[in-house]
Amino acid sequence: MGRNFTTRQLSTIIVFSALAAITSVPIGHISNYMKTIPFLPLGTGQILAGLHLIMLVFTALYLKRPGAATLTGAVKGLVEAVLFSFHGLPVIFMSVVQGAIIDVVLYTIGYGSIAVILGCGLSAVSNVMFIQFFLGKQFPMSAFVLMYGLSFISGAVFGGYMGEKLYWMVRDRLPTHTHTYRGKHAK
Repeated sequence: MGRNFTTRQLSTIIVFSALAAITSVPIGHISNYMKTIPFLPLGTGQILAGLHLIMLVFTALYLKRPGAATLTGAVKGLVEAVLFSFHGLPVIFMSVVQGAIIDVVLYTIGYGSIAVILGCGLSAVSNVMFIQFFLGKQFPMSAFVLMYGLSFISGAVFGGYMGEKLYWMVRDRLPTHTHTYRGKHAK
């Protein structure tokens, strides 16, 4: 997969992955500590799940290359594991799966808003599936229902909607390579 990307694209992936990992570690810890607040139901921390996806979707939209979100997720997971994510080493697998889901949805449906929102919602849900089926956490079914709902909404809103808005905000401010300077000193 990496050989299909240019050096510039790989550099972009590395930078955005590092930014994602640096922000994901404290978000993960905050989410984990939310379960200690007495009046919040178990699983409420999933409301922050979509924040982990902003840079993955941003990279996918910026590069518009199949595999960009997956590779960003892989590098993000590696950096996050080194930065002591509370998930430990499984964060690498979780991040790869999240990126792969975004890539599959964007590749299948296209790079429109609906695909971005759906892809991020499903990507955030994969985190809960990992907790339930691979880590084998024994929570009541009502907690899992809440976690699935909150993570999908969070992924759709924070990851999809806000990630796409961030992409358009940055894209509108970047100079395009097709414009040439037409100032008074141009010949």
